[in-house]
Amino acid sequence: MDGARWQDELARLGAAFGVRLSGDALVAMWRHWQLVREATGRFNLTAVREDAEALVRHYVDSLVLLGIAGPWAAEGLLVDLGSGAGFPGIPLLVALGPGWRGLLLESQGKKAAFLREAVTVLGLDGRVIVEPVRAEEAGRRDSWREQADLVVARAVAPLNVLAEYGLPLLRVGGRLWAYKGPRVAEEWEAGRRAATVLGGRLVGAREVELPGGAGRRVLVEVVKEEPTPAGYPRRPGLPARRPLGA
Repeated sequence: MDGARWQDELARLGAAFGVRLSGDALVAMWRHWQLVREATGRFNLTAVREDAEALVRHYVDSLVLLGIAGPWAAEGLLVDLGSGAGFPGIPLLVALGPGWRGLLLESQGKKAAFLREAVTVLGLDGRVIVEPVRAEEAGRRDSWREQADLVVARAVAPLNVLAEYGLPLLRVGGRLWAYKGPRVAEEWEAGRRAATVLGGRLVGAREVELPGGAGRRVLVEVVKEEPTPAGYPRRPGLPARRPLGA
């Protein structure tokens, strides 16, 4: 698929979900996909190889949040947990515009190196930072703790573990959005209990059917209502080994 056709199709599918994308944003997302595709052989970034499949499974999937959770402020700080190839963080930041800053957390060094390259090529290095650290480490740093307006995570961990990764990074009033699949109900009660311990409240879930038979995406919303207790997040690895609310 050529770039112009790919961008036209992304604009069309985005609009169907209530997401309006500028021409510059469409160009940036196509360029990002070229970088991902070129680097996948070196870094194992994605199992997706075809342009049309990536358009839906990576870009439309990342962007549907903007259509269901608005209206969006003109500026803010977005944190992407376990960003990998940059999904959903890079498409969201490109679409939200220059008022939004980003922190892409990716503990694997090679993937973090790719993200840094992508941020530079896309002209985002003035407002997006890549940190090759775990979420538990970032959540204890004064520079990031309770600073974010929005935390997102796709295919990272169960809800109760995500709560401990993400809620310490959020300001009171901020929101964690977890990109989940149809079986998220199995994680719900443990996620609810963990969020409560960490100063959050599990609000609910929104479901969308991705086009082209790509399946159902469930977006789970957690709102930060109180400061996270000082003991959280626990040391790296412990949230996953001994998850809250289990």
